[in-house]
Amino acid sequence: MDVFDLLTNGRLDEMRAALAADPALAASRHSSGASLLAWACYAGKPEAASLIRPHLGQLAPHDAIIFGEIDAVVAALDAGWDGNALSTDGFTPLGLAAFFRRRDIFDLLLPRTHDVNEAAHNAQKVAALHAATAMRDAGMVEALLRAGAAPDQPQADGFTPLHVAAGHADTPVVALLLLFGARPRLQNAHGQDAIAMAREAGHEWLAERLEAAG
Repeated sequence: MDVFDLLTNGRLDEMRAALAADPALAASRHSSGASLLAWACYAGKPEAASLIRPHLGQLAPHDAIIFGEIDAVVAALDAGWDGNALSTDGFTPLGLAAFFRRRDIFDLLLPRTHDVNEAAHNAQKVAALHAATAMRDAGMVEALLRAGAAPDQPQADGFTPLHVAAGHADTPVVALLLLFGARPRLQNAHGQDAIAMAREAGHEWLAERLEAAG
């Protein structure tokens, strides 16, 4: 079983042994292009990430964003790394900083980002605003909207940030999105608008307010 399977199946003792026997496995990459360290973070397995990190040297910029090592990101920028360069699995640096709630790195990258609306070049099509909304981070959402993020930009299957925020009953983010022009009646690929998302999640009070706003 390879290290990605061990990680996915939570077989951390076996992963620890595999990495001890062959530290080079820590630099493995998934078929999607993601590093083993990134995959552990995507999977929400911090214990696995902590097993992997000691076997790596200075992290490449995207992994440094994911793992929250701002010094490595600063060093990469100082050395000429383009803070707009996509990760090997297609995500934007700003989107990664938003998704992993690395606010210090997010603040570093935001003024260097040429297009805050650039979506991931993969099937998910997430932009930084989608990531910040998914993480329910109103501060990042506001910063992105002020920087020109499109409040109705769709990701995969036509889900807008408002669809997600309404489903979460995340009223601060819903309010920000509406303030910046998000439209509650836009439908995703399944024919649902934000009103329906709120109602189906049991948030009738929010659905009523979105109906009034839309």
